[in-house]
Amino acid sequence: MPSTVIEINGLKKSFGNKRVLQGVNLSIDSGESYVVIGGSGTGKSVLIKCILRLLDVDSGTIKINGKNIKDLQQKELLQTLLKCGVLYQGAALFDSLNVIDNVSFGLVYGYSLSQKEAYKTAIEKLEAVDLDESVAYLSPAELSGGMKKRVALARALATNPNIIFFDEPTTGLDPITSGTINNLIVKCTKELGISALSITHDLISLRTISNKVGLLHDGKIIWEGTNEELDTTDNPYVRQFVSGSQDGPFKVLSK
Repeated sequence: MPSTVIEINGLKKSFGNKRVLQGVNLSIDSGESYVVIGGSGTGKSVLIKCILRLLDVDSGTIKINGKNIKDLQQKELLQTLLKCGVLYQGAALFDSLNVIDNVSFGLVYGYSLSQKEAYKTAIEKLEAVDLDESVAYLSPAELSGGMKKRVALARALATNPNIIFFDEPTTGLDPITSGTINNLIVKCTKELGISALSITHDLISLRTISNKVGLLHDGKIIWEGTNEELDTTDNPYVRQFVSGSQDGPFKVLSK
């Protein structure tokens, strides 16, 4: 596996006359936890959707594990994306499936494992996120918000990915549950060696899970640094974002 697992150069994406991404450059190394921050509506979720080829890009290149995804045919694209896990903002569990079928979905339909084999792995992944077999046959409607997030994380881990994408992983959760999710993300990156790309507005989550941060503004990554450099940089956008101040360059966004 290459040391750089995600490499993006000159990525542009517009919707009609609205230019969202205007030349994003970004790279993530193996085992790195990279967090993208920025104001609301700056294109953070669009960035993840472009990487996963849920959206077609206008120009630029996106490489996952050394492969330019724009050039991949459907079969090879599927094989490449199976090495990626996704934890969506609202968990996005399949309402019609119970927990164990949700977690084993990628194994059954992506890797064509038997239900018995897939279930065994699903139980192991549930245990990895501090759940046990007692929840396996519950429906998503019977789960709390925190449990849904953990089940969704177990599903993301089920195919043994080397990259996981986290879209606002702690949104809507209480502080204690948020801490649990943050710790599980750290466990994924530090103990399992999985690379992560996250987007979040939660400063506690940001400081807990990241070892590299990029600020997305005006369609580009305008600042990049370590967690520690968040507090020492003189970049006015970063300083305002971290402090939550009303005064600074971001104030134009509310006019």
